[in-house]
Formats: sequence, structure tokens, C-alpha cells
Amino acid sequence: MTRPRRRHVALIAALLLAPMVAPGVANANANGPFVPPGQGAPNRSSQLSAAEVSAEMHALAARSKGALRIEEVGRSGQGRPLEVAFIGTGETRVWIQGRIHGNEPYGAEAALSFLKTLVSGGKQTREVLSNISFAIIPIYNPDGFEAYQRQDVINRIDLNRDWGVDRQIFDQINTVRAGRGEAPLPERTFNNYTQYRAVESQAFWYAWADFRPHHMIDLHHQGTYYVGDSTDEMTTFSVGISLDPGMLSQSQWDTVRRMGVLAADAADKSGVVTTTLYPYINIPEGVVSSAMLNGPGPRGEYANWRSNAMFFESRGGIGHKSSGYIIKQNVDGLWAIVNAMSDGTLANVDADRYGEIPARGATITTCIKFPNQCDF
Repeated sequence: MTRPRRRHVALIAALLLAPMVAPGVANANANGPFVPPGQGAPNRSSQLSAAEVSAEMHALAARSKGALRIEEVGRSGQGRPLEVAFIGTGETRVWIQGRIHGNEPYGAEAALSFLKTLVSGGKQTREVLSNISFAIIPIYNPDGFEAYQRQDVINRIDLNRDWGVDRQIFDQINTVRAGRGEAPLPERTFNNYTQYRAVESQAFWYAWADFRPHHMIDLHHQGTYYVGDSTDEMTTFSVGISLDPGMLSQSQWDTVRRMGVLAADAADKSGVVTTTLYPYINIPEGVVSSAMLNGPGPRGEYANWRSNAMFFESRGGIGHKSSGYIIKQNVDGLWAIVNAMSDGTLANVDADRYGEIPARGATITTCIKFPNQCDF
């Protein structure tokens, strides 16, 4: 396959130095994937630093015999490298990103673990890499990662609310809201959608536009919740879609639900994992949302591309005792989706089963019931 053209790093660097839009007031969709305050400070002893993640990626590339390539697509606000790992030669393109929120730890380790399995070889892996090309970003927000805060450090904004929405998308939002019996968003809200204030947002949009992935998976953490409203089980893993179905084509809606079903089934095979459905959200200015909607880029340009995207949410309030299974449930979910893409069975999954995944319940605020699982 001929890879999509990538912009020269120097060009991207020049664009990143261009003046950015001044921050506006927070938009109306401020909720979404996050680790809420009050869950306690997790033990970070098992978490790699941004530099350590980068070093492991480059070590993998060095022993991959050219199969894995690490590309620096820009620099963070504090000057750290923004790196993408490219591997595979297949026609189907898959983008996996972790740690867009700096205080959501194990997306980086999960992405890195998945990347290690791709480099390790084996018949199945070789087959997957012949069918799929990957762009993997273990750390989207390296400054927030090091500061252990949700936002970037320079602008203190949520990088997952910093991509683009145009007039057509804004009108779609209000159409969806009207159908749900909600008041339209005021006109001033539109000006807060298309931002790209952070250099990280700019760099990764251009990387996405060059790679043009068919599928995207975003790795997050949430709070700590029960399974449903009438159980005493803890949610360890949730799957979610960041847009109202009215914002998507039927094909997109079916595809992302199929991805969620596969991830949930795979994660649930572990005895310590309980999977739920992430509650309804509609955040079109989010990274994977904008990618699904062909949102405009930093300078108003378009990639003329729509990805199929969904996200994983591991439980929050975590520490080193839980890291192993939290990382594994993400990797298991990724492999289930990727294998179905590779062997052509993704389209055979019953998308309607997505609605049968148990709902996420109320917040767990004490570990009395879970002394061996809650290390927050």
C-alpha cells in the first residue's frame, strides 16, 4: 500500500508557531470522560513517565527491523515531543490514542503494551499487520501527563474539547437538541467550538488528516461506579460513543457500536472485569467526534474524511495494585476489535447488542465493599 502523504515536520512546526485563537468561555458540553475530583490521589509508582514511554517506543522501533517507525509530529507547549508510532502495511488504517487527559494514567501503558504485541511477531500478528496500518499515540498530552492534571499546562484547557466544529455541524447539534426536546445552543456557543488553541491539538489534527484513519479508539479513565442501579458490582471498564446517533450516518453508528460490543465481550472474559455502557454524551468538538464529522482543521481546512471512533473508560481512583488488569482489559478490547477488522468479521457483529451492555450505575465513594480492589 502507498501510505498517505505526511506533512514535513518543519512545516508542522511552522504552523504550530502561528498565533492561536484566544481562549473563550467554556462550551456547554463540559461533561465527559474524566477522573472526577475526590477519588483520591493514586499511587503513581507503577506509572511510566513521558520520557520512559518515549524511550520504550524507540527501543521497540530499534529492534523491529524497520517495521515500526516513530515520527515526531510537533512539540508540546512545554517542548516535549509529540510522537506517533506507525506500524503495519494494510489498507485499513487504525488510530489508537491514550492519555489525552493527563490524570488518566493507564491509556499510555495500554497503548504501549498493545504496540509491544504488534512488534513481537507471530503468525496472527503478521496477518494483522498485513491487513491493517496503525498510528498509535500512547501520550497525546505529555505536559499534562507529567503535571498529572487533566488539561494541558500552557492553556489549561481540556485537549479533548479543542478540535473543530463548523456551521453545518453546529446546525446538526441544534437539530439533535430539538429532537430531544432541548433548547438550541445560543449563537455565541459556536465561537467556542472551533479552537485549536493548543499546539498539541494542531499537531495531531494534521497527523490525523495525513493518516486518515478508518477507525479510532480513544483510551480514558472515569470515576469508580457500580454496575447498574441494583448491583453491588464495581464497573471496571466501560465502552462509549461520543456523539448522538443523530450526528452520524447509519453506517458509522453501526460500526462504532459493533466495535463497542467486541471490546465489551473480550474484556468480560476476564473474571475480574465488569463492563458497562458509558452514559449518553454529545461532544462534537472532541477529538474523535470531530474526526467522525469531518470537522475543520486549525486553519479552517478539511481532510474530507470521516473516521469511525469510540472510546474505552477504565475505572478511576486507581493505584499500582489494579494496574495489571486495567491495562489488560484495554489491550483485550483492542485486540478483539482489530482481529475482527483484520479477518473481515466486524460487519457480522450484531450492532444492536450494544444497547444490551449493562448501564453504568452510581458513583462508589467508599471502598468498604471492595477492600481488595479499591486502592484510591
